[in-house]
Amino acid sequence: MYQRVQEMVEKIYPQLVSIRRDLHQHPELGLEEYRTSALVLDFLKQWNIEVTQRIGETAIVGLIKGQQGNKTIGLRADMDALPIEEKTGVPYASVYAGKMHACGHDVHTTILLGAAYILKQLANEYNGNVKLFFQPAEETVGGAKPMIEAGCMENPKVDHVLGLHVRPTLSVGEVGFHYGKCHAASDTITLTIHGKQAHGAYPQDGIDAILIASHTITALQSLVSRNLSPFQSAVLSLGMIEGGSAGNVICNQVTVRGTLRTLDQETRTFMKKRIVEVVENTAKAFGGNAQVTIEEGYAPLINDRVITDSVIETATKLLGEDKIVILEHPSLGVEDFAYFAQAVPSCFYNLGTANLENGIQASLHEDTFNVDEEAIKIGVCLQVLATLQLLQQ
Repeated sequence: MYQRVQEMVEKIYPQLVSIRRDLHQHPELGLEEYRTSALVLDFLKQWNIEVTQRIGETAIVGLIKGQQGNKTIGLRADMDALPIEEKTGVPYASVYAGKMHACGHDVHTTILLGAAYILKQLANEYNGNVKLFFQPAEETVGGAKPMIEAGCMENPKVDHVLGLHVRPTLSVGEVGFHYGKCHAASDTITLTIHGKQAHGAYPQDGIDAILIASHTITALQSLVSRNLSPFQSAVLSLGMIEGGSAGNVICNQVTVRGTLRTLDQETRTFMKKRIVEVVENTAKAFGGNAQVTIEEGYAPLINDRVITDSVIETATKLLGEDKIVILEHPSLGVEDFAYFAQAVPSCFYNLGTANLENGIQASLHEDTFNVDEEAIKIGVCLQVLATLQLLQQ
């Protein structure tokens, strides 16, 4: 089956490159993926792949039914681009000013289309079903959660989901895997500290919100070093502070904003609780008061060990053991595939796209980001073969 799938992918590779370049030329931001969504729908229709749901204005759920069997594997690709002015100079560069596929979602969408085509051709040869999740807004509000809430994991019920992401720190041909913790949760923290205004010449008449804020910020920085075990991870970064009206006036209100990143739900809950306690009690100690607002972002992405082992086995058979990279440290960046992995045991892995000899090495979200398109072949083969293996288990 491995050789057969590779041969099938080789035949459609020129079309996949054409699709990827079309998508790259026409990037669309989160929840604006109208052209991308229409392109996806057109190909699914051409290939007689059933579309079971349209969620929001751009999300698409497709379904491929195999032979008898209740097991269903989901495959996910994000479709949105970034607000970046492209400077790659390639012939297929973005034609939209200030918009660019600088995170490789054009590649992800192309790979899922390729996998869908192959799996449709093979549908008489496997038991079970495959669901296709073409997801909007990974870079912004997170399209995975509303898709799940709209029922994309039901009818038929999805047992596992596979997702991938291009990774320019790996060479084309290499594939990277995390066991367990893969990406962080994110929460936006806003502190509002209240004091009492007074003239700077008479500090005894006021309560200095700037002084409270300075002690609060210092105290918060001790949470990671003194409240967490050295074997736990969290990042609390406070990047914005606003307050004061004049240099000779005791400030009555300060606003501080930042981000909290954690790698598991237990640490996340603990850190949020301690932030509130430290902020409120520090303000009280100086005679003021404070409120904490926490805007919950993406959940932590945790890979299932059994499913990850299965995908690694497939990748090893396809590429060789020397091409498998076990990534030691999780990313403190976020990824809303986390919601699929939270719903069912899943695996999210990294596809090498760098080619140093050809000058393809720019980081994600850079205006010169590009990929070695040979990675598309590998991505399609991996998604197809890993799906077939999971359906057999």
